[in-house]
Amino acid sequence: MKVLFIISGSETAFWLSEVTHPYWHLIERGIEIDFASPNGGKVVYDAYSDPYFANSLEAEDLVSKGYLSDKALVAKLDTTLKLSDVDLAAYDAVHVAGGRGATFDLYPNADVGNALEHFWAKDKIVGAICHGAIALGNIPERIRGKRTTGYTLEADLGLQKMFGPEFLIPHYPQTVLEETGSLYSRLGNNDPYVVKDGKLVTGQNQQSASEYAIVLLAAITGSSPVSVA
Repeated sequence: MKVLFIISGSETAFWLSEVTHPYWHLIERGIEIDFASPNGGKVVYDAYSDPYFANSLEAEDLVSKGYLSDKALVAKLDTTLKLSDVDLAAYDAVHVAGGRGATFDLYPNADVGNALEHFWAKDKIVGAICHGAIALGNIPERIRGKRTTGYTLEADLGLQKMFGPEFLIPHYPQTVLEETGSLYSRLGNNDPYVVKDGKLVTGQNQQSASEYAIVLLAAITGSSPVSVA
C-alpha cells in the first residue's frame, strides 16, 4: 500500500511531529510513503517542533528525534514531489500535515483540492491534522455534514497574542471547517482528539499526532487494533 503525505512548502513551516508520527506508524506496517508539496522541493519544519531546539515545544518527542537521526529520511524533506505532477492513482490514501504554513499555501489551493477530490471520489481514506485540516476547505461539498476537528480558533488567537502582530494566520482552520458546514468539534487546546467519520480522519492538534496516526492506519488497512465489547 502507498500513502501520499501533503506538506506545506511555505516558509512559515510545517509541524514536524505531524509528519514523523504518521510516517512511523505507517511505515512500520509496511506502507510506502511519498511526500508532496504545492511546489515540490524542500520543505521546512517549525523550529518549535524541533526537539533539539532550545525552546522546543516537543523536546521529548522521541519519534521526531529518531526521524532526524536518519539522513535518508531528512533528505526526503528536501526533495518533495510537486503535487500537481503526482500520479494520485498510485496511492491508497492521503494525509495532510499541519503547521502554520498550511494556512498559507494549502488553502485555498486548486491542486490540493484536486488531490483531495480524487481520493474522496475513489472512496479512499482522507486524513488531515491540526492546521492541515484547513485543506479540507478546498472540498466543501464533500465535508459538509461530516464530523471534523482541527486546530482551534482559540489556540490560533492565543498564538497571535503571544507572538505579536507579525505572526500572521491568513485563514483559521476552525473557521474554515465551520463555514463549509462540517460538524466541527474540539476538546481543550492541548488535548489529544481524533475524529473519524467514514473515510475521513481528522486530528485536532500536534498532541494528537500518534493517536491520529493509529486511527489513520486502522482506516487504511481496515483492521483496528481495538476490540470493542
